[in-house]
Amino acid sequence: MAAKPQQTIDPRPIRSLLRRLIQAPAVLSFLWPALLVGGGYMAWHRWGAEHVAKQYYGVDPTLIEITTPPGFVRSDIIETVYQDTAMEGLSLLDHQATTKIASAFSTHPWIRRVLSVRQLPGGAVDVRVDYRTPVAMVRVAMRDSKTDSVGFFPIDGDGVLLPPADFSSAETSSFIHIEIPDAYPTGGAGSAFGDIQVEAAAQLAALIAPYRAIGRMTSIGVEGDRRQNPIPQLVIRTSDKHDIRWGSPPGSEARGESSAAMKLKLLLDQIGATQPAAEVAAVPDNAR
Repeated sequence: MAAKPQQTIDPRPIRSLLRRLIQAPAVLSFLWPALLVGGGYMAWHRWGAEHVAKQYYGVDPTLIEITTPPGFVRSDIIETVYQDTAMEGLSLLDHQATTKIASAFSTHPWIRRVLSVRQLPGGAVDVRVDYRTPVAMVRVAMRDSKTDSVGFFPIDGDGVLLPPADFSSAETSSFIHIEIPDAYPTGGAGSAFGDIQVEAAAQLAALIAPYRAIGRMTSIGVEGDRRQNPIPQLVIRTSDKHDIRWGSPPGSEARGESSAAMKLKLLLDQIGATQPAAEVAAVPDNAR
């Protein structure tokens, strides 16, 4: 019986494989790149895409940073915006992601404007905002009530309604009251109160709020017939029932009427207070 030829073990299998590949037909030179691309795609699809999706596909509310809210803001702004705007469906890979996030946060009643939105490493998002400041409470006779009850609605200097739930009933006395007959908000928090007289009084409240306690100023009302003068004529009332006639709201003075800055100086002279130069400069140009 003939002996089987003894098989020899190639001591350099990798080098031999490379030599055979080099000597292989030219068609294989196209096959190997295709195999590499296909293998890379499969690896990305299985591991890479999953890793990126975890960090960048959905917005994680725990990774959102926002400008520290003032003490009077009790709402969880991030959670509220995340839930109300369905932000969980937004992809950070979307080229309009920062614009959409800015739009979402601008809907919150406490946010006056969104200053910037930045995407940070690891799927974090930094949102810088300017908050609204409450300046007054609108005293409203409650509708559909069997008793003579009243409600108080917080507003900022633009007459925008703020979340009433963020204020306790005891806090209403810490603000100037705006008392306009038959005034009632026409929209929800974050929208304009809907009454031109209330919004005019809000502008004045923002101007005199720093001196409310010094001058014992408790409320702002209106006087006169609006059919004769469409611009609300404002009156400041004090705790001793003294009325201070202010006139047109800041920035809407009639021809020959003193500017808001001049009126404020006279008011401070009456109550014995002083107005720092910085606060004079803060009065809008159109109110001087």
